[in-house]
Amino acid sequence: MTEDELLLSQIKDKIAECDKNSMITSTDFLDLRKQGVAVSFLKKQKGVRWTLYGGYEDAERKVVVFLPFYVDDLEAFLKDSPEEEPFVTFRADKDNFSTLSHRDYLGALTGLGLRREKLGDIIVDDKGCFFFAKDSIAGFINQNFSSAGRGSLKITKVDGKPDFSKNITVREICCFVATPRLDAVVGGVYSLSRSKAVEFIDRGLVFVNDEQIMKPDFRLKAGDKLVLKGKGRARIKDDSSKSKKGRMALIVDLFI
Repeated sequence: MTEDELLLSQIKDKIAECDKNSMITSTDFLDLRKQGVAVSFLKKQKGVRWTLYGGYEDAERKVVVFLPFYVDDLEAFLKDSPEEEPFVTFRADKDNFSTLSHRDYLGALTGLGLRREKLGDIIVDDKGCFFFAKDSIAGFINQNFSSAGRGSLKITKVDGKPDFSKNITVREICCFVATPRLDAVVGGVYSLSRSKAVEFIDRGLVFVNDEQIMKPDFRLKAGDKLVLKGKGRARIKDDSSKSKKGRMALIVDLFI
């Protein structure tokens, strides 16, 4: 059975569990490509109520949540019933002497034997990080996640919804492109040659609005979210201006 077939099997099981028990169910965390596979399948299913959820706006890794008949809006429902959250939010506070990166935290977690699909986004700041994990591994994390890199950690479970906006650095840039084609915009935003941008697109590493796009001539517009795996994410704020030579001036937010 392929990786995608396993994912679709899990989705079918979660749909059946939701219907049988009239309860919220959810998959493991999915990367952008697997989200695309899931969404493509679910759009063809009649009567299935679902949503993607990652714990905060613009989350990259998300679970598919299946909704029983009594839940219309997941986030509104969770405000009144936080015990129904499909995963746990953790805070890891580091010591005052170490400097730790996203790679350090993720490496430490997977080094404990935890599978990546059980972990959501890791949001790093100067004092540590927030991260998401499925309920099934929450107890293990509490007992065993005590260090990352060369630093020691204090782990706490977070109740409620932290404001993650202060943890995310946004840098505004302006880039000039001849056309709003995907290969041109990827090249401009990430400072790549057109041929390198096409290579990344052909390899399935580029996503627009959380959908994998493999057509270099796909056209973007203001408001679109762009992700190049390994290079970060961006959002086109404005595409209405032109340079004196007639090139499009894109105002872009880079999420660092």
